[in-house]
Amino acid sequence: MKKQLIDSQLSNYQTYLMWLRQCLTLAENVFEFPEMPKYIDIAFLNSCLLRKGAIAFFYEEELNTILALPFVNISTLDVYGRPRKIEVHGKNGYRRVLERDEFVIMYDNNGRYPLWLDILQYSERLALCSRTIDINLSQQKTPRVWKVKEETLQSFKDMMSNIDGFQEAIATYEEINLDDINCLLEPAPFVADKVQEQKEKIWNEFLRLIGISNLSVQKKERNIKDEIQAMQGGTIASRYARFEPRQRAIDEINQKFAKYLEKPIEVRYYDGLPNTIKELNEELEISNESEVEEDVS
Repeated sequence: MKKQLIDSQLSNYQTYLMWLRQCLTLAENVFEFPEMPKYIDIAFLNSCLLRKGAIAFFYEEELNTILALPFVNISTLDVYGRPRKIEVHGKNGYRRVLERDEFVIMYDNNGRYPLWLDILQYSERLALCSRTIDINLSQQKTPRVWKVKEETLQSFKDMMSNIDGFQEAIATYEEINLDDINCLLEPAPFVADKVQEQKEKIWNEFLRLIGISNLSVQKKERNIKDEIQAMQGGTIASRYARFEPRQRAIDEINQKFAKYLEKPIEVRYYDGLPNTIKELNEELEISNESEVEEDVS
């Protein structure tokens, strides 16, 4: 019984880790940074932004390049709560104190908090739904709690073994009275389909949080513009909350460290979908014009 409980707990935890990995993979890889200095590890940059909420860019004289590392505040804050002096640190023990004019801070979102905390919540909820579906499906099997007489126990086990073997015809002894075999545990009602719908809603909420569009906008669906705007509004707002602080930091980096950069750094989403309602309207107008041209032809 203890072994079964341990196996169940391990399965729950493994399912949670599975969803956590998937959520982190998406949340960390929705941005790309063309012309980023080669010495900067983009994967480390995205991971630090997600877990710490911020990362500091600065010029390292010995390496003659720009670095991006996590930091801690070691001085007072300005009137907006921004650090005046920081200490950056690397995985290899590297440390350096930087003054206000020596660094640029990039935040993950306008709230300046680590999105990691929200991702943990969504991963736990998704894992709960997945395990509930697994358990509910398992409970749809033949009930395993039966009441039988001791003298017919072995015959009953043989009969159940044949059932588990998917045999179409089962032979047993004449002395066995099937009316004496009683089921004490009824199978649970099937709710996996409803839980799956709830899981999809939670997944869509998570995609909205990190700014990934979860609506397939195709002209054959004939979605009206107002309906698409309403569906995409939350996604665009979340996307802007993460994109805008990155863009602001990139602009400052390009200006402050221009002489150390071969080309100006850029930031953009991988999917190329609209970032604002204005861009969405322009895309819809182009799509409508294409429909009219096809209808005429």
